[in-house]
Amino acid sequence: MSKKEFPPPPHYPLINTQMMTARELRETLDDLWDWVHDAEMVHEDVAPPDNLIQDVRHQMATIIEERVERHSDETSRSTE
Repeated sequence: MSKKEFPPPPHYPLINTQMMTARELRETLDDLWDWVHDAEMVHEDVAPPDNLIQDVRHQMATIIEERVERHSDETSRSTE
């Protein structure tokens, strides 16, 4: 029986947050969040390496920072 492999993270590592629209940032963050959630919930025999999950979480933090930066000068909007 062959080991089933967990799918790679979407968009990763080709994300350039400064070249993305606000919508692309939001959708990419959602996609990465779903992947991390699934990766952490799957059985350890199928799960991706912990360092990959941490790398994806770091990329998510970069996206969040970009989103906050873009909205920091808008007085009528919250950062999320």
